[in-house]
Amino acid sequence: MDLADWAPIIVAAITIAGGTFQARRKRPVTREIVKQDVELLGLLPEGSEAKRLLAEHIDATIRKIVEDENQRTRDYIGSCLAVGFLLVALFLMVVSVGRGGNWWWLSVPAVITGLFGAVGLGQDAVPRRRDARGRPL
Repeated sequence: MDLADWAPIIVAAITIAGGTFQARRKRPVTREIVKQDVELLGLLPEGSEAKRLLAEHIDATIRKIVEDENQRTRDYIGSCLAVGFLLVALFLMVVSVGRGGNWWWLSVPAVITGLFGAVGLGQDAVPRRRDARGRPL
């Protein structure tokens, strides 16, 4: 099988990945939500129960942001290792598709390596609370 046969599939996959990235990127960040809540707080009448509840919610959210901000980290070594696994998987798939014939067997280790890379990237690239050894809590 020629790489030209795979080109539309690769382009579609890149398009879907880019669209997913953009959709996730446009979600409001917690700080933006707090800013909107503060603006809403100013519009509520003085002495109302809703104003008191919203003020308590804003205080609790800000405390959580400040406490979590310093404790969440990424595992950069694990992320780089996961990207390495994904690159090896991509290389094996390109060789498998490019050579054809019995080379299709290379797709088996490519899929396994790609799965390890995807799972590793999902675990290590996401900011999480970690213990002293870097393991997620």
